[in-house]
Amino acid sequence: MGNTVVKLTPCLAGRDADDNAPQSTLCQTPTIAGIPDSFDQEGIGQTISFKRDDSDDPNSVPFQTIHCVSLGANQIAPSSIMNDYSFSSSSSFGRSSSFSSFALHPSSSSFSSSDPSYSGILVRSASTTILREIQAARDRRNQDRLENPSLGRRLINSITSRLKKYTGGVVCGSHTGTVHQGTCDEGKSDPGAVHWAQGKAGEDRVQMVYSEEHQLLFVGIYDGFNGPDAPDFLLANLYEAILLELEGIQWEKQDHQQVLGAMSRALRRADEEYLNMADENPELAMIGSCVLVMLMKGDDLYLMNVGDSRAVLAQKAEPDLSGVLGKADEDLERFKVEMMRQLEAYERDKLSGLVAVQLTMDHSTAFYQEVRRIRSEHLDDPCPVTRGRVKGTLKVTRAFGAGFLKKPKWNNLLLEAYKVDYIGNSPYINCNPYLRHHKLGPRDRFLILSSDGLYDHFKNDEVVAQVEMFTSMHPEADPAHHLAELILRSAATKAKKDVNDLIGLPQGERRKYHDDVSIVIISLDGKIWKSSPRLDEISNQELLNC
Repeated sequence: MGNTVVKLTPCLAGRDADDNAPQSTLCQTPTIAGIPDSFDQEGIGQTISFKRDDSDDPNSVPFQTIHCVSLGANQIAPSSIMNDYSFSSSSSFGRSSSFSSFALHPSSSSFSSSDPSYSGILVRSASTTILREIQAARDRRNQDRLENPSLGRRLINSITSRLKKYTGGVVCGSHTGTVHQGTCDEGKSDPGAVHWAQGKAGEDRVQMVYSEEHQLLFVGIYDGFNGPDAPDFLLANLYEAILLELEGIQWEKQDHQQVLGAMSRALRRADEEYLNMADENPELAMIGSCVLVMLMKGDDLYLMNVGDSRAVLAQKAEPDLSGVLGKADEDLERFKVEMMRQLEAYERDKLSGLVAVQLTMDHSTAFYQEVRRIRSEHLDDPCPVTRGRVKGTLKVTRAFGAGFLKKPKWNNLLLEAYKVDYIGNSPYINCNPYLRHHKLGPRDRFLILSSDGLYDHFKNDEVVAQVEMFTSMHPEADPAHHLAELILRSAATKAKKDVNDLIGLPQGERRKYHDDVSIVIISLDGKIWKSSPRLDEISNQELLNC
């Protein structure tokens, strides 16, 4: 099951390029599994994809394809506490062989690609610079880790052990692309296989895991700020923590609150464990992350978020039958024929009329209910939110980590220049997630999971419309790649710069114009729901009750 790495045509296509292919300022080159990425191979970003094998039972697989794109704008120092586990560069991916991945490089705007999948790239960002004092502390700890390099390796072994226990002993791949347990040959499916990919873009981290045996898909997007330590910790720990909490869950009982409760407990415990490390590593108290997690089990979708990353569902609108219903009293047989004609046209039109349904809640100072909550919990503080930020520092009102806004003791550990005026003992921000269950149905077309860099440029309905249009024109191409290019073009337009000049800027410099972004688009054409009844089987009374 899944893709193998495929060979692509050269980045700069000549005169024989397909004139109908979408124009692209970025092209793709394969990333080779099992070989550490070099700087040239990484390019300015990455794409990764997974496709369900056509021979799989369509009623048992909860999705058709996964497309992910990542573009880092922020040049950052390596993570300190997770140094053994983190990536060595600003934009990179690790994956098992069932995922295909490609590095993205600038291409000349005067050429078009011969492959329509060369459609674009994605971006996202972190908002603050690592302080010089924090970097010095990291350097000291990294030197200590050279003498005792055990933490990261223990975490990797722990995750591998948990996956093995949960999935029957087969783990396809490690973070370097090698096989740890069992066999997962390229292009072949194992009933107990776990397919996974993970990556980074600046201070963003993204993680995807699919267990064939349990028909369970996990996606996590961790949008870090003030440094990479918090998202790296989440990448190494949260999936394992959720699996641990889910042990013993009887999925067949459809107890959705139990599943959501397990996800929430895992996040809370991870937050506590991370912040406990700040007692010995004070700089960790400044570093945090937004969290977006999705679990898909059959037609059940479970979502959890803190911060401003979003899950947006593209859903087909209800058919407009207003013109037909008014004729019900005139001629019942004619009404039935007209009703069936309208419903058949609605069924044939797979994409037209999609609406955007946000399945998560933004936690930021842009939303009055969040500001009001903070003010009500800090009546003795005249300015809990100032200049549109919590204590003048963060726009997000809920986050993983960021202990300096959760307890006075962690704020007091910081250097004087970076402390906030912490009044009282109540937390200014928390890690209480928004939780939601959604039952997938035949109207649901695709799901977009993204860090907030996407929504710096587009509204929910604009994103859905772009994916809808692109997919209808290029059904085999990568819509996440397309969104990435749209973001770059939008950033260039706002800055009044040529897009090729913008892409040519080094990371760090490009952060002035756009954010890091991680986007995952999941096609929901897996037919996991039961087929609708045939229209000619619908009774007259049922039609009248529509």
